[in-house]
Amino acid sequence: MIGELDTLYAAWRRLGVNFSGQSCAEPVEVESLILATARIGGADERLTVCAISWLACYPSFVDGRRLSELTRDAAPVVRSYLGVMLTLAIEAPEGAGRAPQYEAALTHCKPLRRARAFYDAFESMPSFRTFARTHTLPLYRRWGFWHDDATLKRSSVHPLARILTVPELRTRALCGPSIEAAFIAHTMNRVTNARSLSREIGVSYATAHATVERLVGRGLLLRHRRGVRQELSLSAFAADALKV
Repeated sequence: MIGELDTLYAAWRRLGVNFSGQSCAEPVEVESLILATARIGGADERLTVCAISWLACYPSFVDGRRLSELTRDAAPVVRSYLGVMLTLAIEAPEGAGRAPQYEAALTHCKPLRRARAFYDAFESMPSFRTFARTHTLPLYRRWGFWHDDATLKRSSVHPLARILTVPELRTRALCGPSIEAAFIAHTMNRVTNARSLSREIGVSYATAHATVERLVGRGLLLRHRRGVRQELSLSAFAADALKV
């Protein structure tokens, strides 16, 4: 669990959450990170609240279609935690107020069958568990959880100007949050190919191939043949547009 938490902290740090320590070096797939955080949402309150705060600040950087696909295939308990996270990102006092990017994913979220305290530390202590159940907010009860605090930490999230220095977020700002943006981000500093991109981003080879064709056709990726392999690199036009 500690290793997984460290990985999540490093990924959110790269995306602009003001955690101490090193950021991860590789591009972050935002939607996969959201689901990974929901998987252990009850384990670390600071991580969860700061991740929700990022979601409240920057819904426009999230690919709603991809998030919905991942949510649909997630375990029931993950979908319950994600329901709280997305709802808080929208409805908390410092929430976004409205975030269409989260609506499709929320349709796949279901309340937990057996209610419990939202955070493991509360669930493990009978007096805290009773307090959480007695004082829970309706927003948590809606998803089968108990908790009494909907405070976000927007001050822990870097401003937009800083966010736009993150290559994969800069790509999403220019191209929209999409598989195309993810492919460009993964091609920024190296030569790759469609099969590698399909594995790294978690899409089928057919989807990867169709995405590559679109990006090559628009002049954003260049295709080179090396023996039987077709390799891909970022075009000079795309590199210039994405220059920080």
